[in-house]
Amino acid sequence: MKQIFVFGKPDCSVCKDTREKLMYFKEKNKFDAPIKYYDMETVDGLTEGAYRDVSDIPTVIILDDNKELIRWVKKPPVSEEFLPYLK
Repeated sequence: MKQIFVFGKPDCSVCKDTREKLMYFKEKNKFDAPIKYYDMETVDGLTEGAYRDVSDIPTVIILDDNKELIRWVKKPPVSEEFLPYLK
């Protein structure tokens, strides 16, 4: 099963824009992959971020059966880059 992880912080405008863009992609394209947001200012977010080797925000990771397919760091993906991984 595919999943999308988004790592960010509440006061990061690029992180907020990234999350909103992904939610828009999901609604518009009707893909099933859940989007999980991790706040890197919380213990849970830092723990998952350390496990996934996240060193900067925002970071977006697409997983398939818990294996990383692709990641974007410091910028949201554009739809042409993102959508092929959700088919």
